[in-house]
Amino acid sequence: MDWDKTLNILIVAFLAVNLVFAAQLWLLPFFFDPANYVSAEQVEAALEKLESRNITITTKIPRRMQRVQLLAASRLPLAEEEVAESLLGGRGSRTVMSDRVEYYYQRARVEIYPDGRLHYFAPPLSEEGELAEADARRAADRFLRERMGKPRDGVAGRAVLGEDGSWVLEYIQRWHRRNLETSRITIVVSPGGSVLAMDYYWLEVRGFSGESLLSIPATAAINVAAEVLPAKTVITDLYLSWYCLSAPGEQFIASPVWVVATQGGCKYYVNAHTGELEGESCFPAGKP
Repeated sequence: MDWDKTLNILIVAFLAVNLVFAAQLWLLPFFFDPANYVSAEQVEAALEKLESRNITITTKIPRRMQRVQLLAASRLPLAEEEVAESLLGGRGSRTVMSDRVEYYYQRARVEIYPDGRLHYFAPPLSEEGELAEADARRAADRFLRERMGKPRDGVAGRAVLGEDGSWVLEYIQRWHRRNLETSRITIVVSPGGSVLAMDYYWLEVRGFSGESLLSIPATAAINVAAEVLPAKTVITDLYLSWYCLSAPGEQFIASPVWVVATQGGCKYYVNAHTGELEGESCFPAGKP
């Protein structure tokens, strides 16, 4: 008899039995605990509420509730004068307003707010033509990389072609394979490939913060959003993310939220711990 082979088989069998016991003791209660799941009746009730308000949903409603934490973030340092000069292509005049600082150079303008938001405006050009989305994205990437420095965790988001032939391009924050709602960049590119405007607000994610708590059900988030969604809205996506409003200060806490995304480009953020509506955003309605 091959004792070494027999011993190895016994060891493998012992480990397999222990893994089964561990799964039954720890994994099964967590992943298959009925308390962590929304019932079919709750899903049906949420669908009926949407139908009563003439709201359609084309995505599957998640039934499992997850444990989620807060996110700690900080604002990136912004050298105002250097950034303004880089965006404008020259050292312009500076004007201090009640809520912002403005820089002007050859009809272009940069607005910088105390909470870290930045807006860039260039004079409109009389351009005609058809610019492909890929070309518009390359122009936006080049502008962002050369004038501001493209964030290392920034990835391409939505793109919308305007009636005038200009493209509105979005950049979103990707952190640990998660799409976050904490930072945002929107760039408008003309039919000729010139950048006409930019909305910029970006935070640096530091990591998770606080205790991991069970999220509210997705059905609860739908019920909250349904109170503010207009009739004939089509909900196209429903997922967990993190969101925080811009505010003065250097340190931020982003709340876990259920994101209710609609066909019209709007997103509604429902706090995944408290069930409160945190805010909403629309794209490209927010185009500068």
